[in-house]
Amino acid sequence: MYWTIGKRIFEEEQQGKDRADYGTYLIKFLAEQLQPEYGSGFSYRQLNWYRQFYRTFPIVSALRTQLNWTQYKLLLSLDNDDKREFYIVESVKNNWTSIQFIPSNRKTIIGRSKKRIAKF
Repeated sequence: MYWTIGKRIFEEEQQGKDRADYGTYLIKFLAEQLQPEYGSGFSYRQLNWYRQFYRTFPIVSALRTQLNWTQYKLLLSLDNDDKREFYIVESVKNNWTSIQFIPSNRKTIIGRSKKRIAKF
């Protein structure tokens, strides 16, 4: 559902542009229309997450069903695809919970993985 909403915002509302036309306040407008009827899942903040989710993971069949929405939101905060892929693979392989994605745990987790790779 989140991916589909993000796709619709990006492709239909923004016509595939990186940003909506200047001055349209697209996401804000959509949130004002949808939130009263459908609830907080359609807030300005959430709609931005949905759009970013689609932009970051444009192929729906490549999404991992083992990851939950919280984990995907944390993946969106990573600054490059390699880091994202590392966390996806490690999360699925080790059955990580969302708490293991928290930024304060990242350095510890990556450090341990690098040590494992170096010992190999």
